[in-house]
Amino acid sequence: MTDSSAKYRALFGLSFKQAWSRKANLSGLLFFLFILLFIYNRLWEVIGLQDNVKRLNSTFIWYLLLAEMIILSSPKMERILFDDVQSGTMAYYVNKPVSFFLMRYCEGIGNMSVSFLLMGLLGSVVTFVLTAAPPFEWWQFPLIVLMCWVSSCINVLFYAGIGLCALWLNSIRTLAMAFERLAFIFGGAIFPLSIYPEWFVDIAKWTPFYSIYYLTIKLVYDFSWSNLCEAVLLNVFWVSLILVFIGYAYAKLNKKVNVYGG
Repeated sequence: MTDSSAKYRALFGLSFKQAWSRKANLSGLLFFLFILLFIYNRLWEVIGLQDNVKRLNSTFIWYLLLAEMIILSSPKMERILFDDVQSGTMAYYVNKPVSFFLMRYCEGIGNMSVSFLLMGLLGSVVTFVLTAAPPFEWWQFPLIVLMCWVSSCINVLFYAGIGLCALWLNSIRTLAMAFERLAFIFGGAIFPLSIYPEWFVDIAKWTPFYSIYYLTIKLVYDFSWSNLCEAVLLNVFWVSLILVFIGYAYAKLNKKVNVYGG
């Protein structure tokens, strides 16, 4: 067990170092994040002045930062897994001493963690400069960031599951695009769900995006232990369902490789 976990930690570390070395990609990601923060800060400042709501921009810009940390940090896991299955790369790892899926997942988490860390550090500095007073207590911030990192890990797992749909589909581009749009809509990835009608929020609650994105991110302006526990419990529920599907799909793929040779 120890040797096995050490292998996956090594895969995580290797992926982390490789992602850290891609300076151009990271610079482009940070530039895009800063542009988003600046534009939406100006937008919420104007809306706050018109509606006579003080510090409205502070609440929603911190919210936007955490949402983008989850969304932008995630590698395209669905494409990686899909290409591995379609090209037969998976067959090469079937008899190896590491799980093919866990290997790819650890690599994805390592890649994601670099982007998440940089956006969290530099994005927090920029957001603080733009808004000054954050809508949370500073002692809460490490817990909020930890929850967002966990949500990012779940996000990677979710799209890895979409990638395994290669078992039944010849292309997953449309499927992945549909789920990305649903995440933005039902996860409140740009605007909090609190500004939407109640009937819309009721629909969103039946989707995994509600807990992965909204319940986690809204802790930045509505932190409470009850909200934290609700986010954790719902995320555990959706992770369980995702793992059941991944276990089923991965078993089918393994059988196909073993019996039919890919």
